[in-house]
Amino acid sequence: MRYLYSGIQAKEIDSHAIQTVGIPGLVLMEKAAMTIAAVIMNREEKSRKILAVCGTGNNGGDGVAAVRLLRQQGYSAAVTVVGDTDHMTEEMQRQLEIAVNCDVPVLSVASVAEHDFDILLDGVFGIGLSREVEGVFEQVLDQMNRSGAVIYALDVPSGIHAGTGAVLGTAVRADCTITFGVNKLGLVLYPGCEYAGEVIVGDIGFPEVSVASVPPEHYYYEPEDLSVQLPLRPARSHKGTFGRVLVAAGSETMSGAAFLAAKAAYAMGAGLVKVISPACNREILLSSLPEILFAERDEIGDSLDWADAVLVGPGLGLTEEAEELVRYVIQNSPVPTVIDGDGIRLCRNITDTLSDNFIITPHLKEMNYLTGISMEDLKKDVPGRTKTAAKQWNCVVVGKDARTAVSDGQECYINVSGNNGMATGGSGDVLAGLMGGLLAQHMEPFAAAKLAVFLHGLSGDAMAEEKGLYSLMASDLILGVARITAQLYAGGRRE
Repeated sequence: MRYLYSGIQAKEIDSHAIQTVGIPGLVLMEKAAMTIAAVIMNREEKSRKILAVCGTGNNGGDGVAAVRLLRQQGYSAAVTVVGDTDHMTEEMQRQLEIAVNCDVPVLSVASVAEHDFDILLDGVFGIGLSREVEGVFEQVLDQMNRSGAVIYALDVPSGIHAGTGAVLGTAVRADCTITFGVNKLGLVLYPGCEYAGEVIVGDIGFPEVSVASVPPEHYYYEPEDLSVQLPLRPARSHKGTFGRVLVAAGSETMSGAAFLAAKAAYAMGAGLVKVISPACNREILLSSLPEILFAERDEIGDSLDWADAVLVGPGLGLTEEAEELVRYVIQNSPVPTVIDGDGIRLCRNITDTLSDNFIITPHLKEMNYLTGISMEDLKKDVPGRTKTAAKQWNCVVVGKDARTAVSDGQECYINVSGNNGMATGGSGDVLAGLMGGLLAQHMEPFAAAKLAVFLHGLSGDAMAEEKGLYSLMASDLILGVARITAQLYAGGRRE
């Protein structure tokens, strides 16, 4: 698990290290410069010419100090300063004085447009930028992007909001971002992640007490977290051990959603899966997936008593009958319940709040329908809107997007697995089925939602390598889950 911080939080950590712990700011800046220099020396030949394009703030000071260190190692490196030098921070001014005393060339801003450098260090703006980029700064960032040079951004690409990933007018498109101390939300969220390139989190000497002084609200999983998060499977077990999932899904014209959700629940390890669907779907579902049990909608009462977890909504339709089914589940389900697909739209007619036993999985259009917030505003802050919705609805919310956010109203998980090949019909049904399978194995709703989203994306990444992004289908994701979990057990994970 890796934590993510906004620009404001990162500045608070920095301030704590300087003001409370007592580490001089220039010491942290020097450590940042050493980190930058180490990355460059590990990746770039000394024959390549380097220019650090620096603003007048401390981010520029990092770049100036890095150039000084690189020149001491035999690199051809120079500095240019963008902006009003009368407004330099004390640390930036001191670093520039040291650099001049060490014979570091300080060139005019016009040198950026001359395209005479192989490598550019972007130190124009740091994590505190919150305004639109204009004037000479806009010109310089555009010139950097047109230079054809390899660009290393320092902390965040200039023009990217460190907390939201928004492009503030224009922004540097970096090949690599060297961020300091802690990772930033804006380097993970869209569109910021598209500008950041490869992200390297460099240690600049923040003491643990300073990092701990700012509790993070956002985090993401890495592949090694999977084996820790998956529910254990005891050797002495039977189908009841791994739970019973009730999938209320499908309509007279749509059986595929029920099939995909049910099969995904089985692939996730559920012991038994029962599908409630119209009678016309009985034959096709049982012939396609003979492992399931089948019931009709008028059997919902007994089926709820049978289940350890419930999934309602995929392919259900928006009829009065479908609404009554969703209403009954919301009002009577005694077990953890996932509301997905058409069930989400029907929710608005039924209730304003749920409970912490529920997971609701809206994509942005469904979130727009439920909240009335415009798509444009939702896209600006998916994690924030998801967290607010979780608080308002008193349940776990999965805000589905290219960077899906999962929140219980307190914490917010940001998913970094997955790819655009998964933007295909049925993908959400598979995700909902995975959640149901994990809930049946007695995972808490928040933990189950996070793990299902992560594994769903991992399976998409695994199958994209085989199928390609254009040909990936929802059913491939179920196969991907099987392959990933099989690899874990092949590696020795048992119970």
